[in-house]
Amino acid sequence: MAQAQPPGPGLPEQAPSVQTSRAPSAAGMSGRGADRDGRAVSAPGSAFPLLFAVSAHAECAQELPAFAISSPGRTGLEQTPQVVAYFAVIGTGPAYDPARPAPPGLPAWSAARPGTDCSVPTQVLLVVLVLAAGVVLGRLVSRWTGLPEAAVYVLLGVGAAFIPGVGEVRLSPDLVLLVFLPPLIYYAAFFSDPRETANNLVPIIGQSVGLVVATALAVGGSLLLVFPDVGWAAAIAFGAAVAPPDPVAAGSVLQRLGAPRRLVTVLESEGLVNDGVALTLFAVAISAVGATTSVGEVGLQLLIEVGGGIAFGLVVGIVSAALRRFVRDTASHVILSLVTPYLAFVPAQELHSSGVLATVTAAVWLGVRGRGLVEPTVRLHSETFWTVLNSLLVALLFVLLGIQVPAVVREVGAYSWTALAVAAAAVVVVAILVRLAWVMLVAPLGALLPVREELAAQMPWRERVVLGWCGPRGAVSLAVALSIPLTAADGAPFPRRDLLLFLTVVVVLVTLVGQTVPLPRLLKVLNLRPDERERTEGVRARRAAVDAALRELDEVAERDEPEPAGVEELRQVLELRRDHLRDQLEATRHAHRHGDDEGGPEPEAHGEGATDVSALRLRLVEVERETLRRMQANGEISRPTMVAISQELDLDETQLRRRR
Repeated sequence: MAQAQPPGPGLPEQAPSVQTSRAPSAAGMSGRGADRDGRAVSAPGSAFPLLFAVSAHAECAQELPAFAISSPGRTGLEQTPQVVAYFAVIGTGPAYDPARPAPPGLPAWSAARPGTDCSVPTQVLLVVLVLAAGVVLGRLVSRWTGLPEAAVYVLLGVGAAFIPGVGEVRLSPDLVLLVFLPPLIYYAAFFSDPRETANNLVPIIGQSVGLVVATALAVGGSLLLVFPDVGWAAAIAFGAAVAPPDPVAAGSVLQRLGAPRRLVTVLESEGLVNDGVALTLFAVAISAVGATTSVGEVGLQLLIEVGGGIAFGLVVGIVSAALRRFVRDTASHVILSLVTPYLAFVPAQELHSSGVLATVTAAVWLGVRGRGLVEPTVRLHSETFWTVLNSLLVALLFVLLGIQVPAVVREVGAYSWTALAVAAAAVVVVAILVRLAWVMLVAPLGALLPVREELAAQMPWRERVVLGWCGPRGAVSLAVALSIPLTAADGAPFPRRDLLLFLTVVVVLVTLVGQTVPLPRLLKVLNLRPDERERTEGVRARRAAVDAALRELDEVAERDEPEPAGVEELRQVLELRRDHLRDQLEATRHAHRHGDDEGGPEPEAHGEGATDVSALRLRLVEVERETLRRMQANGEISRPTMVAISQELDLDETQLRRRR
């Protein structure tokens, strides 16, 4: 049995853990054994985590299936016996009874409750219904109030935690880091713009690497000022957990408000890398708690993580792109695209490399090289599926995050609230100020680096203010903190684990709500909006595509391929579209805002020769698509604009083929 942790500032003596023979242990549920100190020992065949586990009152233990298999490995996440999603079956008793012991290997909130109802399917159904209602209601509330969706989801989750049967849901790090994170990273990287990223390479690398390390050190140092017994290694692990901002929360607000494209690009590109850097730093810090680690070993581990992740992701991207050449139906392509992020993330983690960087590399490769290998109809359906899936995962993640808040707060009930308030204020203020200071003071120094000028071009100060403020933390930070092991490398209890979880929740809540809600007002005060070129980019691209189609039509008319009447009808359609786009471009320039990107309705081709006209229209669609590719390759339009208009052309082609 582990020794009790000595008391420190604001913390009473901790009682030693008590084991019960009636409740199932985490080791028993996970297929793992346990040593004499209660630490999990890996068993053969336990390397693949499943998604859900159910824990309940001792009286119900024999009726519950064991659905969890823990994944052993090098990080705190993998070394700790974890339950991926914990649905406690509750009855009429209190939410948490400190006198009732928890099952071995699980935190105190997993203690059984009296009067338990053993209807597990009903409990799970209730949770699913609450999550679904939270997702739908969150979008409606955000639309009605104008508040950022992420903040609304979290607040709804906090409220849902007080619904009987919902507050016992536990967000496991396995669920976030192994289930949610790979597809979210894949989606963001697949639709990213490599050209824009390369043009802002210096600030992106500085913020995704240098700023993460600086934040981890500064936040960890501020924590040590209040709780010095935490130790540097544990403090840095906590700092690494709260260091990476969540680009989804702020990025969605910036895009909706029409912020300058470069600002959004830097923020989203930073988010593709900083999670991997933070997870690597966290793993190194966790392994150093209670152990002796040299600087050389740390540097080698970092090199293996980064280099191995990029190399493995490139292999996955190349192989996946090759497979897409042979996939013709929509269902198979969607399945292949869905498993690709996991094929990059999970094996890379098992190979002691960065799963985040592997997923990013594979997604970027497929976004650039693999998109054109797929039939337009399949591509349209697949990208629509990913858009819906991404929105659903983001919403579920933030609602689940909010549900965790009351339970984490209860865990620190034995601390002095004064000490907690001081520590929380210190880490929140430092986390916000370090990012602002870095973006405003350190990032401009990148112009002094011996690199090409366009790679280190500086943002105007107003854009840097917004970028520095856009630092809300999200569910990844909470998942990383939850993966802190119960014991250190030397077998002693991990120092202040419950405190670190509480402070992580505080940082996430304060930054997520406090930094995203004022964003619209901040953009208005600073008068930030896209320049004329960005505002009119979509209209200009569509007009260039229509002009190319008209030129192709003139060549067809000279060769007299279909009937002249068919050519004339198509010419009228294209000229109507061109005139509509010209008017739209002028309206956009004069109104200083985005115009309606929809083209006018197209007349249908009827009568004799319609089949030939349909074939000609398909050829013109391909001409427009090729024009967009050329403009994007020449830097005339951004990749997101090219993808958006290409999706419209994919829809046109799909409809034309159905009519033939």
